Amino acid sequence: MAAAKLTGQHWPKWNCNKARLKPERIIIIGTGRLGCNCLESCLECSLPVSCLESERQPFSPLASMCRKRGVEYRQTFERDPLTDFFLGITQPTLVVSAFNNYIFPAQVLENPALNVINFHNALLPRHRGRNAATWSIFEQDTVTGITWHQVKSKVDTGDIIAEKQISIANDMTALDLSLKTLEVAAEAFREILPSLLKNSYFARPVSWNNGASYHRSTDVPNGGWLDLNWSLDKAYAWLRSLDYGKFKVLPGPRLRVLGYEFNVTAYQLMRRDTLDTQPGIFVEFTGNTLIMRSSEVELLMSCESAKPVLKNE
Repeated sequence: MAAAKLTGQHWPKWNCNKARLKPERIIIIGTGRLGCNCLESCLECSLPVSCLESERQPFSPLASMCRKRGVEYRQTFERDPLTDFFLGITQPTLVVSAFNNYIFPAQVLENPALNVINFHNALLPRHRGRNAATWSIFEQDTVTGITWHQVKSKVDTGDIIAEKQISIANDMTALDLSLKTLEVAAEAFREILPSLLKNSYFARPVSWNNGASYHRSTDVPNGGWLDLNWSLDKAYAWLRSLDYGKFKVLPGPRLRVLGYEFNVTAYQLMRRDTLDTQPGIFVEFTGNTLIMRSSEVELLMSCESAKPVLKNE
C-alpha cells in the first residue's frame, strides 16, 4: 500500500499565491496524530507556532505535546469565539487545518492576513465531507488518497496543493484506512511545508469530472443496515466501512432477519474447505450467527441484542 509520489509540486504554474505575504507565524488547528505530526514538522522551521483544538477529547495528544515542547495551546469548542479569534489576526499567518471540525466561514477566509490550508482524507472531489474512509471502502474503490488544499467557504472545494494516492487492500477496515491516510498526510505536509513558508507553491482547481460526491457526518452506508440481496463482497465491504475498532465514529452494523433486529458484534470472512458447485449466494441464520456463503468463501456475522421488528417497520 505504498503511496504514490507527491504530484502537487509538478502541476502547471497557476493559482500561485503571489497576492499573499510570506507567513510570519503558523497556527495548527486540529487534533490527534496528524496535528502532532504537523506540529513536529513546523517546529523545525524558524517561525513561531501555536495550536488550537476545537474538539473535546478524553485525552489530547496535541495538548500533551504542546506542554512538553513549550508551544502555545488553547482549546475553543464554540464556533463564534473561534471565528472572532481568526478575524482578529493581523500578522501574516499560515493556518494548517489538520483533522479539524471547524468550518471556516467566508468572513474568516477574507482576512488577508490568513492563508488557510486543509487536510482531506480522500482524493478530491470524490468523498468530500466527513468519514471519507467509510465511503471509499463501502463503494469498493480500489484507490483513494489524501489531499492538502486551500480552504474555501464551501467544504472541500479549494484548489489542490498536493495529493497522494493510497491503494485499498481487500481486507482494510475504515480504521485501517484512516490511520494510513494520516500517515501519508503527515509525509505530504512535510514535503510541501518549505514552499508554504516561502509562499512559492502552486495549486490547481478541483476537477469536477472526477466522480464528485459529498457525505455528511450523519450519513451511514445503507442507513447502517445489511441488505441480504447484496453480493458477499459488497456485504463485506459494508462491514469494513463501519469498522473503526473501539472508536464509535458511526453506529454499528445492524440486520433484520426472522422478524428480529440484531446488532452485528463481530464478523469474519473465511475460505471454505468444501466448495459448492451451485452458483449464487446462500444465507442462513444459525444460533446468533448469520452466514452468507458463496461457492468458495463465507462471511460470518455474530449477532446479539435481538428485538422484535414492529409491524409498521
